[in-house]
Parts: sequence; C-alpha cells; structure tokens
Amino acid sequence: MSRNEAIVNACRRAYSGFEKNDSSDLVALMSPDVTFLFPTSLPYGGTFHGREGFLAFYQDLFDHYYEYFDYDAHTVLDAGTHVVVPVRARAKAKNGRTMENEHCLLFKVVDGLIVAARLYADTAKGRDVIDGLKIFPSAAC
Repeated sequence: MSRNEAIVNACRRAYSGFEKNDSSDLVALMSPDVTFLFPTSLPYGGTFHGREGFLAFYQDLFDHYYEYFDYDAHTVLDAGTHVVVPVRARAKAKNGRTMENEHCLLFKVVDGLIVAARLYADTAKGRDVIDGLKIFPSAAC
C-alpha cells in the first residue's frame, strides 16, 4: 500500500481521462497553506497560495484563455516525500487553436497533505496557442 495512497488516487481522478478530470479530492488533500508554482513565462503563471490560489489559477485559464484544458496521466508515482504525475495535456484556446503538450506535476507531501505543487510544461507551446488573445493580469499573488 502506498504511503500517499489518498493523494495518488486523487491525482488519478484529477489528471486521468481528459474531459473526466475531477480535482475536488486533490484540492481537499492540499494544505491550507499550499504553494502552487507555474512558469511566469506565460501570462497566467506565477506563485499561487492556498487552495483558493490553486483554483484561481484554473479559473483564470478558463475565464481568459482556454475553452478546455484537460489532462491524461501517463502514471502517478509515489516517491515518498513527493508525488510525480507526468501527463499529456489537450487544450483548445479561445482563439480556436488546439494544443497537445507534455506536462509534469510535482507535489510535495508532508503528513498526508500536499504542501507545494509545481507544474513543468513546454511554455512555448502554451504561448503559441494563445497568441493574439488579450492578455490579462495573472491571478497569482
């Protein structure tokens, strides 16, 4: 049995099956003080604080840039202090362009809660797919 079984299962629900993604269990397993880092080379990047910040990141994506942004996990790896989730992302920007991209999510775990998360992505693909859209201030703090 995995030491981080609840988080591993929540990651599978959150990042598997493209349009079936459901992150509610994952968010519930985040520390209230969780920090989420996303590359600042994209207009919606930055450092997000708390569960509300994690949700604000995705809300910003859908409000301003994407019609959909879905994931399918290649695997979910329990590395003890971290859970690693390499995924294939599929997205359609509000300008009609589509993208497939490889991302990797890294979650740091302490006492059964996610205390930090970082998303690694090919940001050039993200930049190119939203080219021409109005740029909004990031929801990051």
